[in-house]
Amino acid sequence: MGAPISHYLAYLRPRTFVPTFFLALTGYAASPARPESAFECAVDLVLLLVVYSVLLWGGANAFNSSQDRDEGPVNLLPDPPPRPPQLAAFGLALTVIAVPIAALRGLRPAMIVALCVPVSVYYSWRGAPWRRGKEIGVIDNLINASGSGLAAIALGYSFTPAPFDARIAFVAAAFTIAIFGGVPTSQIFQLEPRDTYATARNYASLLGPRTTLRVGAILLVAHVVLLVAGGWPAPDGAVGVTLLVGWAAIAMVAAAHSWHWAREPLKDPYRRMTRQLGMMMTSQTLFTIAAWLATRSTRS
Repeated sequence: MGAPISHYLAYLRPRTFVPTFFLALTGYAASPARPESAFECAVDLVLLLVVYSVLLWGGANAFNSSQDRDEGPVNLLPDPPPRPPQLAAFGLALTVIAVPIAALRGLRPAMIVALCVPVSVYYSWRGAPWRRGKEIGVIDNLINASGSGLAAIALGYSFTPAPFDARIAFVAAAFTIAIFGGVPTSQIFQLEPRDTYATARNYASLLGPRTTLRVGAILLVAHVVLLVAGGWPAPDGAVGVTLLVGWAAIAMVAAAHSWHWAREPLKDPYRRMTRQLGMMMTSQTLFTIAAWLATRSTRS
């Protein structure tokens, strides 16, 4: 390809592999039809990591960097190597390869990945005859939230034969709402005080940092309300109750943090962003463990 393979692999942003894997793991954990065998579960999870985090997410990262012509630090890639030639083709090829590999677990996961590929291309592609998705406020955030919430959870769930039902729909909708509300903090820390929608075309600049954070706080509360209303997962003893209380409490603290941050939205935004995203990831992890335990007890 004209450059060391390590340069191509760096643009997959390997630091995203673990946190993005946990997005899909929530869906797998919520399935009551997971294999009984620990070995079979482990094989599923390795395959899910490869499909979602390495090929689909990593390939989309590489394609995005090719379109943005990244040369300096980017999100979770603080010291990138020189951008290698044909990086766009490399990234796109990985996302396409994810489809037949997902098909090893059936038609449903293959279809979900196949739908994600053109959406991720639309998000980043600079050569399209229309404005790309990442430069249209609300559309940019909707794509991010759908890919990290709805698609990730549906993909993880579809790695098992469990039919889609109302309870997994509540889980997917709730986490999509939470991500839609919380992830735009990663746009806020990149804004300059004088930026407007004309100079920084994204969701946060369209609404303004203060409104973005207040809407985010409301959506994080809605996330908790929706999952409580959906009744999923059912607590299973003291451990299950503790995990669910921890999930809800941390999500509500994240909502309060977002609302408080809105008072001075451009003050110390990077530190506040990492705190916010860290709370959201911790909250989702607790929910995922609770879902795993609840569905395991349902099968036993």
